[in-house]
Amino acid sequence: MAKMLLHVSAKVTKEREEAYNTWYNEEHCPKVLRLSGALSARRYRMIMGESEYDYLTAYEFADEETFQRFEDSEGIQELFTDYDEAFGDASVRIRAAYVQIWPEE
Repeated sequence: MAKMLLHVSAKVTKEREEAYNTWYNEEHCPKVLRLSGALSARRYRMIMGESEYDYLTAYEFADEETFQRFEDSEGIQELFTDYDEAFGDASVRIRAAYVQIWPEE
């Protein structure tokens, strides 16, 4: 089956950036990995480009079914609530999911 990527792009206020990165690295990503069935999580800070978002987190899933189970789970609502309570007033985010089309497996 094809692999899936979930990308979360975010922009955070400068005043909360350090706290945001600490929370995201030490609390949020580990919790996503525990609740989602994702194979991995990686975070990136933009150094070049035209996006308004400063950060990108990429979660890799083994297949579409695993990703869909995560999307349909109560765990995702818990993650949204955690995020909004911690940084909803200091950030903007978007999510997008992609299925691998090449190389074919």
